[in-house]
Amino acid sequence: MREELKQFREAMKKRGVTVYYQPYSDAHGSEDISARDQSVREISGFTGDSCTLVVLEKEAYIWTDSRFFVQAEIELKDSGVGLMKAGVPGTPSITAYLEEKFPEGGTLAFYAPLLGTKTGKELKELVEKKKGKLITDLDLVDDIWKDRPERSHEPIWVHELKYTGEEAKSKIDRVQEAMKKLDSTVFLTGRLDEISWVTNLHGSDIACNPVFLSYLMVKPRSAKLFCQENALTEEAKKYLADQGIKTGSYDDFLAEVGKLKDERVLTDLRDLNYAVYNAVADKNTIVDALSPISLMKIVKNETELQGFRDCHVRDGVHLTKFLYWLKKTIKEGKADNYTEYDLGEKLNSFRAADPKYIELSFPTIPAYQANAAMAHYMPSKEQSSVVKPEGLFLVDSGAHYLDGTTDVTRTIALGDITPEQSRDYTLAVIGMLNLMFAVFPYYATAPNLDTYARQTMWRYGRDFGHGTGHGVGFVNNVHELPVSVRPWVHPDYRREVAFEPGMVTSDEPGVYIDGAYGIRIENMLICVKDTEHEGFNCFENLTWAPLDPDALDLSVMSKDDIRRFNKYQKRVRKTIAPLLPEEEREWLIHETRKIRREKKH
Repeated sequence: MREELKQFREAMKKRGVTVYYQPYSDAHGSEDISARDQSVREISGFTGDSCTLVVLEKEAYIWTDSRFFVQAEIELKDSGVGLMKAGVPGTPSITAYLEEKFPEGGTLAFYAPLLGTKTGKELKELVEKKKGKLITDLDLVDDIWKDRPERSHEPIWVHELKYTGEEAKSKIDRVQEAMKKLDSTVFLTGRLDEISWVTNLHGSDIACNPVFLSYLMVKPRSAKLFCQENALTEEAKKYLADQGIKTGSYDDFLAEVGKLKDERVLTDLRDLNYAVYNAVADKNTIVDALSPISLMKIVKNETELQGFRDCHVRDGVHLTKFLYWLKKTIKEGKADNYTEYDLGEKLNSFRAADPKYIELSFPTIPAYQANAAMAHYMPSKEQSSVVKPEGLFLVDSGAHYLDGTTDVTRTIALGDITPEQSRDYTLAVIGMLNLMFAVFPYYATAPNLDTYARQTMWRYGRDFGHGTGHGVGFVNNVHELPVSVRPWVHPDYRREVAFEPGMVTSDEPGVYIDGAYGIRIENMLICVKDTEHEGFNCFENLTWAPLDPDALDLSVMSKDDIRRFNKYQKRVRKTIAPLLPEEEREWLIHETRKIRREKKH
């Protein structure tokens, strides 16, 4: 059993806690979290995200989804923590599990800022039903994590108008208009991506996310930003003053909302943490609605869209230079000298040289053969497979630039591959291109579009366990809700938004064979009006990087598949070949050559 788990149970015993509920989360419901909030990792050793740890006196389990099953089984081995495969038939929900395991009169504890309001309410009801005790202010990992990092407070900087296309004051005005329509007198949000977008301010309190720890309160004639005073630069102070936005201390936010009385508070309860809810709910009326900021920022303005286009051309050049270097290195027989980690660092160096580079949009995922079967595999310098001149290599990567955000995945053949690998690679390419070239009515939502990417795969008995696409923020979180492409209907109808012009999504079908190989092909797309059919939309491609023609199984491809493939490759060649040095340009011209299926005689 992991020593940290033993110590955690001892701390529970001292505090009289029967069950401790520890989500992978921070006070802002962030998908990625800072080093200080990595409590699940500290206790269990599991390094994946999107999970929840529940610890009892003699049992402990982590609930996570299919993206992390393989990783969890490896990392949790001999830890004393079991894996609950969320979404798999037969796996109980956390609530169902606790209904059975939580004893009458027991004590359940959690740290309220880390829980969403819905979860907090459910746990409170469960404890009341069992006539137990609930502790909501106990950050118990503090008792055992002796070298816990301090809360991050990186400098906050201003994103210039020439990149954002709209001043913060104008955005706040739009929020206040939305408040009127919803008959509310106060708007609260703790979503860091929303706050960064509406204020045109950025930070780096969470790796690969250009956001800063903060809360925002908007009233009909005022707006107040609560952030860490030691992170607020003079430039940011002046900008906020010019935009009419007041400031307060991050640590004072709970006390300030606790003073609200007889207000109609507009907030999204799925995003609001349970501590804030408890501070405001009793003395005010809650107007639970999708945040107006979330609906504003997913439709990009013309300045943002042009920035996306510009940065993707440069990003395509960086990635193409890397792919050329990689294939050349393999041909020269030097591949055995490189690990996955080395290759990731090499690609990162190409992007970092861009004059508008800010940081990576997520940690680069370089995955060779069987490791790529784990959708979110992450090698380290110490643990990383050697890449050989054979099989498939997947690299999922992207960056934040001053003028936009990128996210692209390519899978390439490093040498001989099996017929099965070739077929599955081709199915992923077909799926990506099918969605890219889709035409759809104005009311189409995520499930309507998802089948474009899967229908050919299904004919061959292949599928993948993650969504096909996610919204992408503008110099913001690379995963941006509520935009997505997925096969299931969202349980919250408010988040089932129809695609409309200006929305940006990824397009990333894949095939994953446990213990053997993984394939994913990803481009980014802008939703635009279809000029040929009234009331219909289509996609404009953003990503310019070649697809590997050597890995294709042409027998799987229809004439339309081949036509789409050649059309995309030609566009890549036309867009970025002029921007490449001669050697790389010649390679790209060959790589994007027209493919044809041989005629049978």
